[in-house]
Amino acid sequence: MRLQILAAAGLALATMTGCASSGTPETKPAAPAPTGGAALLGDEWKVFEIGGAPIVAGSTPSIKFEDGRVAGAGSCNRFMGGYTVSADGLKLEFSQMASTMMACPDPLMQQEGLFLKTLGDVKSYSVAADVLTLSTADGRTIKAKR
Repeated sequence: MRLQILAAAGLALATMTGCASSGTPETKPAAPAPTGGAALLGDEWKVFEIGGAPIVAGSTPSIKFEDGRVAGAGSCNRFMGGYTVSADGLKLEFSQMASTMMACPDPLMQQEGLFLKTLGDVKSYSVAADVLTLSTADGRTIKAKR
């Protein structure tokens, strides 16, 4: 009797499994929830302050974060590289940074040099009131908004 019950239960399970998988499309597991750094993603950030000073009038430095990659405009040139955010979401570091190397008027070249140097030294970030603040260990900052 016990053997018949187990056999019947096994047949029922096999039938249910077969019905569940036949004729219905397979579903993929849900994508993992975004981890630290989700606030960085989305539209491009437009830089308005570097090292506590406003940007040069008419310049448009920017930063865009996407899938572990960062890209944007210095003041004359484009830059790109990688970035990582710590598991706690508080630390940010850029890596393997590169840029194009076109010349432009001196005020823009100076601003771009400061921007890229500061960006390379960034260790943390915060987003408050729609303002992204990238900070170095010695307190230098880059501020941007969308």
